[in-house]
Amino acid sequence: MADATGAQELFDEGFAYYNSEDESKMPQAFDLFTKAAEAGSVDAIYYLGVMHYNGSGAEQSFPKAFGYFSEASEKGSQKATYNLGVMYEGGKGVDQDYLKALEVYTKAAEMGSAKAMYNIGTLYRDGHGVDQDYSKSMEWFRKSAELGFNKAQFSIGMAFHKGKGVPVNEFEAMKWFKLAAEYS
Repeated sequence: MADATGAQELFDEGFAYYNSEDESKMPQAFDLFTKAAEAGSVDAIYYLGVMHYNGSGAEQSFPKAFGYFSEASEKGSQKATYNLGVMYEGGKGVDQDYLKALEVYTKAAEMGSAKAMYNIGTLYRDGHGVDQDYSKSMEWFRKSAELGFNKAQFSIGMAFHKGKGVPVNEFEAMKWFKLAAEYS
């Protein structure tokens, strides 16, 4: 097992390949991420999951992506935890389970994920796995919006426009729409 510095160097080199415009560099990124993961890099484990999820530089395999995201989540990766929620919500690599998605999103939200907060809001807004509750939806959208997530800001604008969980207020709706546009 390499030291933390070696793991980071392997990850950084792999990430340079991953981030390049040249798709032919993806297998090299995958190899370096694999070595970095074996050396203890949580980020490398996460990106192995991403590569399997997207089928980029690796075979597309939702079960493999789920395994990597689970491992990285257990090691404290906010992004991996969020992606597990996405997989449960969408039924990718696992049975669709909105309650499990809510549980995992809540964990990611506690880690500071604005995207997870937004997705919790959508679950409550749409009544997926929970009773439809526009007030709870707005609470989660506001938490996400405070972190600058423009989809949450837009959703708050729509709530004010349509009167979902709040009174109809076109002035507030426009304020949130403008804010969302600034962040996009």
